[in-house]
Amino acid sequence: MQTQLFFDLIASDGIKVHFCEPEDIRSVQPELAPKNIALFELDGAAIHSREELFQAFAVALKMPKGWYGPEKYAPNTDAFLEYLDDVHEWVPAKGHIVVYRNAEQFWKANSRLAGMLVEWWQFATGPGRKADIHLLFVW
Repeated sequence: MQTQLFFDLIASDGIKVHFCEPEDIRSVQPELAPKNIALFELDGAAIHSREELFQAFAVALKMPKGWYGPEKYAPNTDAFLEYLDDVHEWVPAKGHIVVYRNAEQFWKANSRLAGMLVEWWQFATGPGRKADIHLLFVW
């Protein structure tokens, strides 16, 4: 069933940060693959620091080895924003969505880091940036 969440997630303009219940993403997930939408998954319960956040995104977004020199993940916020810009180059798709599972645990344990992530995401996907990737927090 094509819900508002489905239409929000396939939109190339507008809001790029979303929140939903687990059953909501389960209901729209089968409809995303035929639209050539790439899904990347993270487990928010396993993230407790900025370093762990950057590591988790590098793995989830399939950051190519050597993309950022000898680093295995973005060593700072600027590098993190750069690979949000470039994910479409190493994972070709019509759209990209990061499904951030166990978001409630992450927000409860790391509210400041969660807030920073939302701000970084808004900057990365804002005017003048080339990142076109949705962030979906799944409670």
